[in-house]
Amino acid sequence: MTVTFPLTEKRDAEALLKHLTTYKLSYPGNCVVSLKAYVAQVSSCHTTALGTAFTAW
Repeated sequence: MTVTFPLTEKRDAEALLKHLTTYKLSYPGNCVVSLKAYVAQVSSCHTTALGTAFTAW
């Protein structure tokens, strides 16, 4: 599953990585993070954790 997280000045890539660890998703452990200008695409086979992290973002 791949989810696109929006990034802002306050919610940057570093904040996203910390947020993902809250849901037991870690890069490069069990998810892949691809950074773009204003979004980050996160892929993981842990769909429930990824969906919950996206909803809470």
